Amino acid sequence: MTGLQIRAVAVAMALIIMDGFEIAMMAFTAKPMADAWGVSDATLGIVLSASLFGMAAGAILFSPVGDRLGRRPLTTISVTIVLVGMVLAAVAPNVAVLIVARFLTGFGIGAMSQLNAYVSEFASDRRRGTVVGIYATGFPIGATLAGVAASLLVQPAGWKSMFVAGAVLALVMLVVSWAFLPESIDFLVARRPKNALERVNTVLNKMGRPSLKELPEVTEVERAHLGVTAVFAGATGRKTLVLWLGYACLMAAYYFANSWIPKLAAESTGDDQMGTTVGSFLNFGGILGSLLFAAVAIRVLPRRILQVTMALSVVGTVAYGATFGVAWLAVVLGVLLGVLAVAAVAGFYAVAPEAYPAALRGTGVGWMLGVGRLVSIVSPISIGYLLDGGWSAGSLFYLMAVPLAIGTVCIIVLGRLQKGEVGEGHQAQVPATPSPVA
Repeated sequence: MTGLQIRAVAVAMALIIMDGFEIAMMAFTAKPMADAWGVSDATLGIVLSASLFGMAAGAILFSPVGDRLGRRPLTTISVTIVLVGMVLAAVAPNVAVLIVARFLTGFGIGAMSQLNAYVSEFASDRRRGTVVGIYATGFPIGATLAGVAASLLVQPAGWKSMFVAGAVLALVMLVVSWAFLPESIDFLVARRPKNALERVNTVLNKMGRPSLKELPEVTEVERAHLGVTAVFAGATGRKTLVLWLGYACLMAAYYFANSWIPKLAAESTGDDQMGTTVGSFLNFGGILGSLLFAAVAIRVLPRRILQVTMALSVVGTVAYGATFGVAWLAVVLGVLLGVLAVAAVAGFYAVAPEAYPAALRGTGVGWMLGVGRLVSIVSPISIGYLLDGGWSAGSLFYLMAVPLAIGTVCIIVLGRLQKGEVGEGHQAQVPATPSPVA
């Protein structure tokens, strides 16, 4: 990994830290906002899910843009949208405007879903799983920082102060992205925009690598993968469907935990600070999970790690439901759930880019994230209605174990599909464009 590769990954990680902060802040401001405006649990579920609607829309609509215009310009556009959403939330006069603001914030974050492909493209072949695992720590780090910021800002300055902080953070990252984010070589080689060879050599020279005399030849098979419909074709299409379902199931459980556990913990103990504590430890566990994934990925295939973490998440979620309400266990199991859930997210980040060639990678990975988030929107909203209908907190955790079990099966199926490709010689159907970075 050269200095430029490390810089590219570092900027991407800083951006995902911002994503985690901007998304998680609503969980920490939900109760004071609901108390101030008299919002019901059902309406609160819509507020919590507004950013998820936006993330799904942004990922689905903008991911192909990243494969056509480039990773760098799409990132700057995305951060600008996040900034607009944060400013609107900070001045929102009512819950309707806040919902719109949260949708815009989520839309910008969803449009940045191509950063997962970007990090994979700038990582070396040998350390790709480890680099992606480290990158994945960004989201829980940001969410943890949101909890810390909430404990410092909400009581003395009001819940809207969190959105002011989010706007400042987005403005800083807009400047950083514009100044320091290089374009992906894999994108330049696969899509060949104007002056592609010169742009590739500029990046290679900064990395201390020899220049190319010409770009690698594009084969007929690679040309066939230039259209977005190729995401659904043949062996790639089968992997797409499995990845979509598996990631959607994980997101349904993940966003239930991040959106509702702080509020449920506060209500079950009668202590608002306990909600913030449990939420913070949940995200702290996520940081540990990403680092654990990064360490293990040095020696173990990311897909195998993902299978294990998904299976253990089922067990951990059931255990949390059985012991919910016991304060110290809520903290301990919260850390465990965070470890497993974010390690699984890191697993998807590492596994998904390998399923697609460079010309489709932003679209394929972005759509997986978008569809997963679109399906997971049902989770926070439905939990709000279930709570209004009298469901207990423990029974909700049992319910969330079901999609995690389905997701585990999906990853097992993905492994068999990949083995089948290698065994039958189908790997050549979805080639990765040669990259000087790797």
